[in-house]
Order: sequence, then structure tokens, then C-alpha cells
Amino acid sequence: MTEKEKFYISFNKEVATVQSSEVNGESQEQAFTRVCLDMLTQVGETYNAVVAYDEKGLGTKGQHKINGYAISENCDTIDLFISVYNPSGSIESIEKSQIDRACTRISNFFSKAFFNKYDNEIAETSSIFEFAHQLASSKEIREKLIRVNAFILTNRHYKGEIPLPKDISGFKVFFNIIDVEKLYSISSQSRLPIQLDLQEHNLEPACLPIPTGTDEYDGYLTFLPGSFLAFLYEQYGFKLLEQNVRSFLQFRAGINRGIKETILKRPQMFFAFNNGISATADSIELDDSNCIIRKISNLQIVNGGQTTATLFHTSKEAKENIVDVLVPVKISVINNADNSYEIIKSISKFANTQNKINDADLSANDPVLVEIEKMSRYMLTPIAGSTQHYWFFDRISRQYDNLLAQNSKSKSRKKAFELKYPKACKYTKYELAKFYNCYYELIDNGKIVIGPHCVVDGNEVNFRAFRDYVMPNLEVNQVFYEDLIAKAILFKDVDKRHGTKRSKTPPIGDMKQVMVPYSIALLKIATNGCLDLEKIWKKQQVSEELSDYMYNLMVKLNLYLIDNTPRSNIIEWATKEDCWQKVKTEFQIPDTTSIKDDIASKEAIDQRYADYTEFDTEYYDLCKRLILAIETSTWDKIAEWGKDTGCLTLSDQNSAKNIAHKIKFDYELNKRELEKAIAIYEITSRNNYEIFECELKKENDNCKLSTNTVMQMIAWEKTLLVLDGWQYKILQQSILSEQYSELRESELLLIIKQMRDKGFVLN
Repeated sequence: MTEKEKFYISFNKEVATVQSSEVNGESQEQAFTRVCLDMLTQVGETYNAVVAYDEKGLGTKGQHKINGYAISENCDTIDLFISVYNPSGSIESIEKSQIDRACTRISNFFSKAFFNKYDNEIAETSSIFEFAHQLASSKEIREKLIRVNAFILTNRHYKGEIPLPKDISGFKVFFNIIDVEKLYSISSQSRLPIQLDLQEHNLEPACLPIPTGTDEYDGYLTFLPGSFLAFLYEQYGFKLLEQNVRSFLQFRAGINRGIKETILKRPQMFFAFNNGISATADSIELDDSNCIIRKISNLQIVNGGQTTATLFHTSKEAKENIVDVLVPVKISVINNADNSYEIIKSISKFANTQNKINDADLSANDPVLVEIEKMSRYMLTPIAGSTQHYWFFDRISRQYDNLLAQNSKSKSRKKAFELKYPKACKYTKYELAKFYNCYYELIDNGKIVIGPHCVVDGNEVNFRAFRDYVMPNLEVNQVFYEDLIAKAILFKDVDKRHGTKRSKTPPIGDMKQVMVPYSIALLKIATNGCLDLEKIWKKQQVSEELSDYMYNLMVKLNLYLIDNTPRSNIIEWATKEDCWQKVKTEFQIPDTTSIKDDIASKEAIDQRYADYTEFDTEYYDLCKRLILAIETSTWDKIAEWGKDTGCLTLSDQNSAKNIAHKIKFDYELNKRELEKAIAIYEITSRNNYEIFECELKKENDNCKLSTNTVMQMIAWEKTLLVLDGWQYKILQQSILSEQYSELRESELLLIIKQMRDKGFVLN
């Protein structure tokens, strides 16, 4: 028995288990759909997918069918799922006609729901009603929707071509076949790579295998039509360029303008004028002559992302010209997966001769920066004022600009994007290194290799220092990220207070690039490294006292450097280690009495970091316990309440349904899902805590908390006021109870954790 056959048997057992645990008598096909959607969610192919079934008129011209759906968080992408399931003890094949029929059915559903108000024809109790209603009526979806992905799910093996995208009144529906081969690939590799069968696209590109002289990789030279690369970019987007170090540079870069001009005026000369693309793959399948490429597994464009994106964007206005474009392609099949990152990084560095690539861009795919980017996309700021937002890390150059351009098709859509990701809260890799290195000093072999003088020395020098000395040992976690943003807020405020010639008030001097990093480094010395960064993160601003202190510090530092610099060029002198040594030993730092409230104790700071080492254990265990204490039916009620009141976004509503499903079938909640669940719980608690009434009535014989404990918590809270109003209300309500339910005990334990982090000690 092969590994694939073993997987198939195990997969069928899981489907049977899910079906048997479904109290509402769910069909085997829907159980199959649930298992597939969970697998696709795990590998990031979809998110917040909801199982919902509807069919009508099967066998007729207007037939439609759907088994599930997902709406992206910003409503720009919709995933549709249709299942073609046939219970069998062995793997069977599926005919292309069945796939084509499924494509027609799912496309018809989208067309009916989006354009013909299908929600008016179905009962509100139908599982698909909510989605159909959203498609027909949601202003957010109708303004933001860019792409529609249609997944055909089947437990059989499909050997045919993937249907070409279908245009439905201006929306392109992209089809993807998830058959047993891909399901097996997901289970064994935890990913779903891009698999290209060039014959399906009527392509037979000639190639030349290259004798590389090493076992590390195999090389191939070939070419691809510009129209095909534009199609790949449209279908896969950034997934095709995951290993690329930059996002699309628009047409502001001279090279991109040149590419566009060639396409528009001399498309036949593209092969001669353009350096082409460099790509990697897991494997390549050739024909019997070893001269024609048939298939490419896991194609990734490493260099040539600008060429590919330009082809796509230009194809919108010059479809006929793109047909005449041929693009040179160099493919490296990497044989050693362990060395793939370093090889890809080197390809980016040495293969690119068109738009200049700097050290920061070459490090764009470093795991540390990738992790910081992930945190920047899901860590909302605390509620400081009336709104929350994200600090957008521009890991890949021009990433923010491209997303903003995509979301600028309407004023409302652009406004929503800018509220979520304010331009003032965007930071690049260079700025990240500045924020960090200003506040950090590292000595290596007696030399200060990280310090404010590095920041003064320019972006490239400073980032190289950050890359070489900081990144290899950096642990990215929540506390690190909160402190990083606090340093960003501090840097921006100090920069603003210094001023420029264009400022409303006169600037301190002409040496801002020295004053800002040096003053922040001196602040760290003045506070003995105990500046309360957590306070800045929570307030999303520095205090007025701290801002004034930094202004006065810069005024004095400016005069000091003018009087004590042994060179005529102060800025050049400030790039030297000797300058920083002289400043930090001789300059009289102002007294910190005025900012005593901005300084934390070393014990509190150490405790904060120590507490975070238990973040994945204690905090997440408490969160998980609380979320699991809420019944599936209550999560469904939360989703419905969020829809009726508008307190939950479409994404949050679907998340609540997804959490209900996960709890019902005892599926593990990952970190992101737990964080989302806690966020939804807090929104609900703040606005409609009564929804948890049924959970609070359930008996819990193993509760270890007492009323005396809650009395101590209330007494402490009245003095320090660290809780939100709804949390304090929970404490007050708890005094009236002799015994706490599982939910109430979980809530209290989380509140105790929060209070303990602020110094609460239980007697």
C-alpha cells in the first residue's frame, strides 16, 4: 500500500468521524467539505471558511450549487467551494465533464447572488442565506471585491486541464481543483505549491538544460510568453512572488517605464531588450527529447517580479501587444531544501541588474523580518482615542503603495484602508533599523558596533549593522513588537519636535539626523534603560513631559556638539564611534525628575519580559480555556448579534462561526484563531455581555476561586484602575455568586493575570 493510499483511508475515516459527530445529520459530502476547508485553512489557502450548502435546478441551464465560502478580512477576495464527492474505498478518477459542470454551478451561484439578489428567493433559515445576502447587499464587498476564487473539492484524482478563468460581468472567477493528490500534498508538506502543467495552456517552451557542476541545483534556460506571465500574476498574485524581495515599483522606476514602453511600441523586441526573469522550482518535467518543458512544480519568481507585474498591468491597455512578447527565463531547481533560503537570497543579489537592489531588500525574506511583518498585520494598537489601527511594516519595498493603489478605486475604499493602515504608521526596513539601533548599544571585541552613530552614518550602513549584529539573535514576540512600535512613536515625536526649515516653529538647528538618534540614545542612559515603553505603546503617544524633555535635551546637545566637535563637519564626526564615546561620557544629561512618570522600575520591566516567556503557556492556556468555555450555540449567537448590530465586521462574523465549528468538532485553535476569538469575546463583552448568560448559569464543581479573592481584586482595582469597565463589572457581579461557572472562573483568571502583570499580589 502506498503512502497516498494510506492517507486516503485515514482521510475517509476523518470524514466519517466528522459526519457522525454532527448532531444535525450533516451529509457525508458536507463532512468532506469541512475536512477539506480545515486543511486549506491550515496551509493559508483560505481563512474563515464557512460550510454552507445550497443547490437549485441541477441538470438545467441555470443550475447552481455551493458547499462553502470565505470572505477575506478586507473583503477584496471571496472564496467559493463546491464539492464533487463520491464515497469509495479506493482512489478513483474524475472526468473533466464533472469538473466543468461544477465550475458552471459555482459560477452560476455567484452570478445569481451578486447580480440577481438570490437572497430574495431563499429562506432566512437557510445556511447560505447570510452569504447570499452579503453578496447582494454589502456595500463593503461591492466596493472592495477584486477577485473570486472557485475551489472544486473532490476525493478523486483529476488528470485533466484546470478550467480557464471565467469573466462574470467584469469579475474574473479563477478555478482551482483540490483533488486527492493535492489533499495528500497538503497533509505531507503543509503547503499547496503552484503546480503548472504548460500543456494545459497550449505551451511547449523549448529549454536548454545547463550542466551546473554541482548537486545543489539543476539549471534550465527557456522562455515564456508575456501573456502567460501576466495571467500567472493575475491568478496567483503575490503567491507567485513570495521569494521576491520587492513589490511592484509602479511605473515611477525608469526600468519599469522602459518595460512598458517596449510592450506598447516594440513588443517583438522584448526578448532582446529585457534581461528576463530568474525563478526557482522544486522540479521540472521535460518531454522525451529533454528539450520541451511539460510541467513546473512550485514555480517562484525570485528576480523579475517587476517585469512580471509590469506585464500584467500593461496588459490591461495593450492586450494585443502582450501576445507578441517573449520573456527569457532562467529556472534553478534547488535540490537541497535546507539551503534554499541562502541560495534564493544570493540569486536576488547577483542576478538583478535592472532596478538597483540594496542590502535591506536582499534581506526582505529573512525569517525575522517575515515574523515582524506577520505581527504588524494582526496586532492592533490599544484603544487610544476612538479608533484602533495597525502599524504597517513595509517588508517588501513599495508593498504599502501597491496595496493603497489597489484600494483607491473608490473614495470610501481608500478611506477604509487608510484608517486601518495610516500612512503615518507605515515603516520600512531602514526605519525599523533606525528605531531599534537608536535605543540599543552593542559592543563587539571592544568596538561599539551598534549605536546612534550607526544611524547617523546612513540607511545602508545602519541596516547592515542591524542585519549582521542584531537580527541573528532577535526573538520576535509580542513584547518585542510593542516596544518596537513604542520606539517608533518616540523617534517620530523627537524628529517632529526638532523641526525643519519647513516647520511652523524654527528648528533647533541643522543637524536633525544627529540630534534625533543621539538624544534617544542619551535618554536610555538617563533612564538607565527603564523608559516605560509599555506606556507609550498603550497611549500610542509620548507624554507631554517626555516630549518637552527631549526638546530641551536636543537644544543642549546641539550647543554641546557645536562647541566640542574637533572637526569642521559635525555630521561626519557624529558617524564615528569616538564621537558617541565622547558624548556619552562628557555631555551633561538633563535631570529626569520631570519625566519620573515615564520611567518604570527595572523590576517591572524584567517582570514584563519574564511574564512573556510564559506567554505561550499560561496566557494562551487561559485564553483557550475561556474560549472553550463558551458553547458553540453562543458563538453562533455572537455572529448573529454582530451582524444585526454592526458591532462585528463581516470577517469577525465569519470568524465567530468558524470558532463555533472548531469547538464543535474539537479541532485545535491556532494562535491567530485564539487571538481573533479573544478579540471577538472582548467586543461582545463590552457591548452585550448578556449574551453569555446561559454560560454563567452552568455549574462548575471544581472552581478554586473564592469570593474573598474577588474582594481583594476589587479593592486593588479601585486604587490603580487598570481594567476596562466591562471587566470591573464582571468583578462586581462575581461578588454575588457563591460558585462560579467555567466561563466566569476563566474570565476571573484572565483578569487576575492582567492585574498581576501590573503588580497585584493575592494574599
